[in-house]
Amino acid sequence: MKKSIQTCLLLATASLLTIETPATVFASSNTTNMSNSEVTTNKNTSNTTNLSASQANLSDSSIQSIDKFIVVNNNQFILSNQGKTSMPTTLVNQVESRLTIVNKAIKDDNLIINPDTKEITRYSPYNIFAASVKGATRLRSGCYVRVFWWGVRVYFTSNAAVNWFRGKISTASGIATVASMVAQVTGHEIAGTLGDAIGMYADSMYNRLYNYNKAHRHSKIYMDINFASIYSFHTFR
Repeated sequence: MKKSIQTCLLLATASLLTIETPATVFASSNTTNMSNSEVTTNKNTSNTTNLSASQANLSDSSIQSIDKFIVVNNNQFILSNQGKTSMPTTLVNQVESRLTIVNKAIKDDNLIINPDTKEITRYSPYNIFAASVKGATRLRSGCYVRVFWWGVRVYFTSNAAVNWFRGKISTASGIATVASMVAQVTGHEIAGTLGDAIGMYADSMYNRLYNYNKAHRHSKIYMDINFASIYSFHTFR
């Protein structure tokens, strides 16, 4: 994408972001760098793309290792005592800083945390209950979104939805539209992270989404985008 388009996007999405989302790196001693590799697990096949060398340690595995220490109390995210004693002090400070930002948005926008899934939601007419993405928020037919403390998850249940999303991220105005839609239907500006990530790496995301969907033509796929703008693709049933 041309630099002028990226600049246009940043201006277009700036109005959506009233909460600062610094690209904090959560480092972990047991973090696995999954950059540009495909990892097969019992249920899912995933492909994680590292968008910045300085953010190399913030992979899916590091978020998962941190997430088990995040608990919900009085509709707020809290790092458990076990997490505080199990992680380095610098990492504890970084995680708590992120939770402070997210918790403030939850209070300010009257949002609700699902204590079982740790998903941030609101009562919305856009909520749908399809079997594969129960409780996710609908952007359009075949494309749904969930927001968590660590970032945004976008589901694709049809090839048409993938093509629609790719069409949107091919232009600055389209990216701004997607970011605005996510912020609107989820009820808060945290979801604007999606617009930032797409804006910086639109070409890469456009091509990798196409290739991943092509390689998993008969599967439903989703894309995770965390607050350090690192994204990954996965399959689900």
